[in-house]
Amino acid sequence: MQQQAGRRLAQQRQQPCVQASLVHRPRLHSRPRCQTVVNYATVPAGVIERPKQEQRPLPRHTEGAADDPSLMNPLLRQERLGTGWFGVIIGEMDGVLVDSTQDAHAQAWLAVSQEMNLPRPLGQVLRRIQGARDEVVIMQMFHWTRNPAQASKIAQRKEEIYDSIMNGVQPAEVPGVRSYLDTLRNYNIPVALATSQPERRVKPAIDRLNLANYFDAVVTAEDNGSPEVEFYYMCAAQQLQRPFVRCIVVGDSNRSVEAAHELGMKSVIVTGPNQPAWNFSGADLVVRSLSSLSFVNMKSLFGNEDLVESQFEMEEEPSFS
Repeated sequence: MQQQAGRRLAQQRQQPCVQASLVHRPRLHSRPRCQTVVNYATVPAGVIERPKQEQRPLPRHTEGAADDPSLMNPLLRQERLGTGWFGVIIGEMDGVLVDSTQDAHAQAWLAVSQEMNLPRPLGQVLRRIQGARDEVVIMQMFHWTRNPAQASKIAQRKEEIYDSIMNGVQPAEVPGVRSYLDTLRNYNIPVALATSQPERRVKPAIDRLNLANYFDAVVTAEDNGSPEVEFYYMCAAQQLQRPFVRCIVVGDSNRSVEAAHELGMKSVIVTGPNQPAWNFSGADLVVRSLSSLSFVNMKSLFGNEDLVESQFEMEEEPSFS
């Protein structure tokens, strides 16, 4: 008996380990299914093998310039393709929101040039400085100095002279501004104010006129250290969460037109009662006042937007002869 038990134990030790195999277990009225039988002696305890999930690629087809293929919600993509999905950037405060104070600024520049024995700026240059920061005007347009510290000192003195010229008088609201902002609010159009003026002058002005609640973003000189106007518009578009091709810049100078087109934005000029419309031939739309700028006019700016050819192929109808 002991010899037979020893033989059985030796035979069991000589048998190879059972490996994983596929066992077919057919069912009645169903297709046969394969079941994996695992030798648990070879799998460490606590380890569970899970199948890898297949990662589907994102759609690459775009249906328009404002389309975002990364959005998995088709309703959001459809909304972006509509001409009513855009943002408005008020590119200048003086002349668009409040009455222009360009004459007072020109007098301040002439006074500071005479006080500090600096070259007198020409009249045509004074007409082109609207919308630019004082430091940029001093270093790049008047060429008075290249030292940033000296330019800041001159700009500070110019602001003091400007305040004395205004003598506490605040510019009034431009007619039609409030009704225009109400129209944008009714259609859920985000609005931003982007100006190169300092915050100490911008914030009190819009608070005094009760216009602060209309703006979703306000970009001032302290928010952007770049001398170029384009960067102000870029910051405003990013805060509005709108692509550049779906932004409208509203201004009153050719400087805003050039900056808007440089970024691919649309440009609207408000001429006011004193400026001729033919001076702004490069703008996409020229209006006399904001009261004449309707929502339909702004939507029409995106009507001729470059579209992408549809990716769907039309089935040809069979011809019967």
